[in-house]
Amino acid sequence: MSAWLILLFALAVADPEPIKAPAAIPREKGSNVVTDKSGNVRWTAEWTMEPFREQGQNAVRFTETGSGRYAPFRQDVRWSAEAIWTAQDVFSPIRVEKKFMDASGHTIQTERKTIDQAKSVALFERTSAVGKPISKSLQVTRATLVGEGIAGILQFLPFEQWHPFTSQLLSNEPAVYNVKIELRGKERIKTPAGVFECYKIELVPQLGLLNIVRSLAPKIYFWFSVSSPHVWVRYEGPESTPGSPHVVMELKSYEVGR
Repeated sequence: MSAWLILLFALAVADPEPIKAPAAIPREKGSNVVTDKSGNVRWTAEWTMEPFREQGQNAVRFTETGSGRYAPFRQDVRWSAEAIWTAQDVFSPIRVEKKFMDASGHTIQTERKTIDQAKSVALFERTSAVGKPISKSLQVTRATLVGEGIAGILQFLPFEQWHPFTSQLLSNEPAVYNVKIELRGKERIKTPAGVFECYKIELVPQLGLLNIVRSLAPKIYFWFSVSSPHVWVRYEGPESTPGSPHVVMELKSYEVGR
């Protein structure tokens, strides 16, 4: 095997690194607005982050309620989501439940992720009013991230003593992707919540021998305030799964400590 191929293979199998949890989880709440590439509003949502206890250990709980046009649905929907992550020493998701409803309040789809860290297995379940139910088990690690709550977790990255992170992302396809989290410098960002000096990070897919064509993969960016506690400010990338609409999600309002 050539040295070039060995290098690509090493990048593909680098051990994922979990994100360390702080001693105390802050209470935060806010709202987002999501627009398409033309600047049209697709949906809005309100969210919370708060300390939690799970089986006697430190954890963090995220909630979200939203409404609007959300992929893959062709009509406007409403949804609610709850995600619980451990936060004893590092962040690891435990369980996620997300429920979608139509304009009349009827449940049209439910998604659940249940992660067994002891067995390194995640169970993804989806039931829908249309189509067959989906149930799939996937191999994960302590460093595997999920989309629900990810912005709250990434704000605890060590921005001031930065080093690139290799991680994993469990998507809603469902599938598990190796990703590298890279710092792209600082930018001044204007949002409905105000103007923020931000750290910009990119989630870069690690495709092993296919890294030579990673430029074809969707770009995924997050912005976090330079000032502590590095609040999430902006997201740009796929709305849900790869192939879903490219969106811009921005902070609309924010409160801490209540």
